[in-house]
Amino acid sequence: MTDPATTRRRWVPDRAQLATAGLVAMIFAITYVSTVRTKPLFAPDTRYYAGMALWFGGDSKDAAAREVAAHSAKMGWESPGADVLFGWGLVQPRVVYPALSTPFAKIFGIDGMAIVPGIATALFIALLTLLLALRWGNLVALVTVVLICTSHYLMFYFSAMLTESLTALWGALLLAIVWRFHKRPSYWLVGAMVLVTVISAFTRQATLIPAGAFVSAWFFALVLRQGERKWRWPALAIGATAIGVQVLQMMLWPGFSQVNQFKDKTGADTLGEALANSPRLAWDILTTDVNSMAVNDRSLLVLLALAVISMVVFWRRSESHLLLGALAAYEIYNVTNGTPTAFRYGTPGLVFVGCSVALLIATARTALRSPEAAPADQPA
Repeated sequence: MTDPATTRRRWVPDRAQLATAGLVAMIFAITYVSTVRTKPLFAPDTRYYAGMALWFGGDSKDAAAREVAAHSAKMGWESPGADVLFGWGLVQPRVVYPALSTPFAKIFGIDGMAIVPGIATALFIALLTLLLALRWGNLVALVTVVLICTSHYLMFYFSAMLTESLTALWGALLLAIVWRFHKRPSYWLVGAMVLVTVISAFTRQATLIPAGAFVSAWFFALVLRQGERKWRWPALAIGATAIGVQVLQMMLWPGFSQVNQFKDKTGADTLGEALANSPRLAWDILTTDVNSMAVNDRSLLVLLALAVISMVVFWRRSESHLLLGALAAYEIYNVTNGTPTAFRYGTPGLVFVGCSVALLIATARTALRSPEAAPADQPA
C-alpha cells in the first residue's frame, strides 16, 4: 500500500523547484510586459485572424472587414476587402487562433486578440521549463528558458496577435506526449498525438516541422539501432497526420500555391529551375537572418548556435535527430516561401532547440564539476 505521506511529498515541489519556477515566472513577466508595452502587437497577418474572430463572433464579413480596415488604418496600413480577407487560401485553414480569440474579440474588440497569444506563451514557457527540468535539472532548464525569454524576436512573435505562440505550445505538447509514450505506450497517447497534430495544422500549416523531427528520430534510431520501436508510432502518427491534413487543406483551400510562391521567389519559370536556384536562395536567407540576429537579437543567435553545436557534438542522441528533422522541415518552409523570417517559421520546433541546448549545458556543467564523470555521447 502506498504511503500517503510519500505520495504528498512526490507532488509537493522542493525549494529548488520553487526557486526555478519563481525565477522563470519573474523573467517571463519582465520580458513579456516589456514587449507588450513597447511593441505594436497588431501585425499584418493579424488582419486575417481578427476578421475571422469577429465573423465567428456574429459580425457579418463586411462589418468585420470594415472594423479590421479601421484598425489597420491606425497602423498606416491598407486592409484587403472582405473577399480577400476571408478568401485567401493561405490563411483560411488557420481557424484555431481566431476561434479561441472569438470571446475576447467580442468583449474587447480587436485588442482582445492579444490575450490568447499571452496565455499560450505562458503555457509554453511553463511546459518547456517542466520538460527540461525533469530531464536535465532545474538549473539547466532555467538557463535555457532565460535565453528564450530574453530573445527580442521570439518574445515579439509570441506576444503579437499571431499564431506562433500556439504552434510552439503544440510542438512542446507533442514532445511531452511522446516522452510519456516512451515510458508507458498506449493507444490513447497515439490518439493524442494525432489530435494535437490536427489542431496544430489548423493553427498554422507548419506541422511538417514536428513531423520531420519525429520521423528523423525514427530514421536515425533505425540506422543506429537505438530502439527504433519507441519512435515508430510517434513518427507514423504525427508524420502521416501532418502530410494528410496539409494535402487536404491544399485541396479544400486552393487559393494559395506554395509552388508558385517558390518559383516567384527564385525567379524561375519551372519547378525544376526553382529547385536549381534554391541553394542560392537558402544561402541568402541564412545570411540575412544571421546578420539580423547579430544586430538585433544576440540571445536568439546564441540559442541557435548552441543548438547546432549540440546537434553536431551529440550526433548519436535522439535530441540531435529531433532537431535535425525540425530544422530540415523549417528550411523547406522558409525557402519555398522565399522570405527571411529570423526563425519565426521555426517556432513550432523551438522545443527541440531547447532540448539540444539543455543537453549541451547539462554536459558542460557535469564536465566542469567532475571531468571524469562527464556523460558519454550515448543515445537517450
